[in-house]
Amino acid sequence: MSLNGSQRRDQRRRLVVSWNRSKGADSATAVSEPRLMAAYGPEAHPEKQQGPATLLPTGAGGLTLAAIAMLVPVGAALALAAAGPVFGRPVFAIEGRFARTMQAAAACFDPRSMQSLAGWLAQVTLGVAAAVALIVRLMRRHRRDDYNGRYRAWGWLAGLFVITSCAGVVPLGPLFGALVTDASGVVLGPSGIGWWVCLATVVYGLVVLWTVLPLHERGATAFWLTLAMASWGASAGCVWLGGGSDTWAIAGHAAWTLGATLSAVAMLAAARSVIREVRGQCAPVGRQAEQRKPERAAPAIEPPLEDEDSDVTEALADAATDDESGFVDGVEQEHRHLSKAERKRLKKLARMNRSAA
Repeated sequence: MSLNGSQRRDQRRRLVVSWNRSKGADSATAVSEPRLMAAYGPEAHPEKQQGPATLLPTGAGGLTLAAIAMLVPVGAALALAAAGPVFGRPVFAIEGRFARTMQAAAACFDPRSMQSLAGWLAQVTLGVAAAVALIVRLMRRHRRDDYNGRYRAWGWLAGLFVITSCAGVVPLGPLFGALVTDASGVVLGPSGIGWWVCLATVVYGLVVLWTVLPLHERGATAFWLTLAMASWGASAGCVWLGGGSDTWAIAGHAAWTLGATLSAVAMLAAARSVIREVRGQCAPVGRQAEQRKPERAAPAIEPPLEDEDSDVTEALADAATDDESGFVDGVEQEHRHLSKAERKRLKKLARMNRSAA
């Protein structure tokens, strides 16, 4: 690697020297050649770059590590933010020479405000959730049996994540609640926030069902999305029942942040499921599984051995049948015709011999 690096440096140095010489030679005529552009390898072309879907975890171990990488920092930030109010003493001692620094650090972990480290992590995870949902949409739109355009649901879900991220900083909930309250004259919840909660519940419920149900492996995605929706519901409940209390406000912000992180984990699980569908790694379900089961070969039935008695009996039965026409091998012969009872007895005897063999 050091040898390759030195060769690249020498190449750049020679290019710079040649450019300076050409510039000095043409200075009298005030005509300068265009500066040489940087050299790139053929792999640097945008058409040859890999898509973002290749960066997503496709194994159970990778998905677990990604979930831990998002949940652990958020949990640590929430723990530091809630440690002061829970234990009744500040985490950062605002005194001494670095009192201002400690005060600024405490503001970074303010549990009552979304403008904190936990709030920023929530915005990042919501952005990740929206981006992964769009990647899933790009893959699902190439499904051949999707005649109704169900892949568009993932675009709607990504849009909902963006609106939720905006609502964490901009008071969209109180704005919508005030608008509906002024229009209808009905106050639902404190300051009309109930209207926003009802709208979010209905829209999220419909879009989540629209996206999750068509998946073959929907268990993990449904689990994480259910946890995310439950966390956001708990956050709304804290705002509804808190009445301005600091404890309820801290719990509401923590639940909202946790819901945002869980939604990102749910989208990673959904992307893994779709990638497995594309690669044909999902286990077939229902009738497809029954059709794909290998059929067992039926055991070969060997023909029964026929003894001399059965041959004689069959010959007698055939002779009895030919007696009705009175012709044998095309030649008319005189013989005694067997009675109907005798023919039946011979046929029955032939069947018994075949079954016994």
